[in-house]
Amino acid sequence: MKTQLFKTRRPNHFNLPILVFALVLFTYSCSNEDTEVVEIEAEGPSIVELLESFNQGGATSKSSNSKSSDYEPTFEVLSKALARTKLASTVSRNRLTVFAPTDKAFAELGLTTKNITTVDNLAEILLYHVVGMPVYSFQLENGPVGTANGAEVIINIDNGVLVNNANVTMADLKARNGVVHVIDNVLFPPTMSIAGIADTNDNFSILYDAVAKAGLGGTLTTGGPFTVFAPTNQAFIDLLEASEDFNSLDDIPVDLLKQILLYHVVNGYVFSNQLSDGFVPTLNGAAVQVDLASGVMINDADVIAANVQATNGVIHGINKVLMPPTMNLVGTASSFAPEFSVLIAAATKAGLAGVLSGDGPYEQLTVFAPTNQAFLNFLDESEDYDSLDDFDTEEDIALLTSILLYHVAEGRIYSSDLSDGSVNTLGGSFDLSGLGITTSSMGTASLDPSLLNVQATNGVIHVLDAVLIP
Repeated sequence: MKTQLFKTRRPNHFNLPILVFALVLFTYSCSNEDTEVVEIEAEGPSIVELLESFNQGGATSKSSNSKSSDYEPTFEVLSKALARTKLASTVSRNRLTVFAPTDKAFAELGLTTKNITTVDNLAEILLYHVVGMPVYSFQLENGPVGTANGAEVIINIDNGVLVNNANVTMADLKARNGVVHVIDNVLFPPTMSIAGIADTNDNFSILYDAVAKAGLGGTLTTGGPFTVFAPTNQAFIDLLEASEDFNSLDDIPVDLLKQILLYHVVNGYVFSNQLSDGFVPTLNGAAVQVDLASGVMINDADVIAANVQATNGVIHGINKVLMPPTMNLVGTASSFAPEFSVLIAAATKAGLAGVLSGDGPYEQLTVFAPTNQAFLNFLDESEDYDSLDDFDTEEDIALLTSILLYHVAEGRIYSSDLSDGSVNTLGGSFDLSGLGITTSSMGTASLDPSLLNVQATNGVIHVLDAVLIP
């Protein structure tokens, strides 16, 4: 079943699903070990002849590096498309790189040798797979590469080789006039900006209205590149129906609406097969959480349409509006159980409440926050202090300040960023092992696994069951 969130509006005999993607996303990518390298004699066939030789079952047998029967792609659809668009001569005579989709890749879109020639703008699509010089896999780098279409493909070599959302499954097939890299998806050149796609798609009219109201239309038209997790109209309707404060988009203050929208935008190109479990920072400042355990989830929203490439980024459609944090660290700590009133009182007494509220020199902070019970346990065990009121001298306040700063690190550090070893804070460093924290002055404190990554406007909180002593 294919989603109809993104539709082309061209009157053609075959409705090419350029912007239609499966609900079940393929989020894996091939490793370097999975990418096959096939060597062909430099004085051998042209690129077109090389592709046709696969259709005859003879190309992979020429290489000692080939996996032979393990994977033998064919390119009958691509070969016919090149012939019928009269690009076969161009691809045979010029020195080029071709990212070649297999017949299987075309079949995923319902395209075969029988209907490929009915596709609108077929020549432009084919040229989007062509680079105007030979580029071998070892020459590839992360970033955009211009194509003969005029638009750019995005290369990512962090895990295997990706071209936009396509995996390179066979690399460096040498031809007389260039090189071929086999890919497992058909690439489609972008024709509109992110804002333009939202404007012309009926499923995103509310999102477009929200972008205009928040004054972000120019940013999403000419800025970027960005990755946008785009809520559908129904996602906005569900949000407004559940809200006690807002009945329509007009009821949402512009500043709040802008922060909500920026919470859906990530810098750079992030295709679905580049996502991994963990937290991704957004233009809002806070991060969204990616969960790949079952499909693709962004916070509590499902990705229902992926990898819609725009001229300035990529769009993933989601079925819920993502809500960013609206309170600073102090406000957040005051708002949820278990209670943190002792921590807040201690921060106020030490003159750190302003810093934790975002008024100090640090834009973003991570707080390892002891609960009220953790402070009560600390005071019960102390020989010098029975309550916070006993911190009454300059020396006592300095000690309290040093204790509190030992729980605060600069920047946003999410649980996915933590690893065993030393963690640096504003008051020193402690050792982390799993969810346990040890210091030289005390036993082990434990992070509460159900209260990690509590986000605020100016940072993130991880809840602790004990007070750390530097």
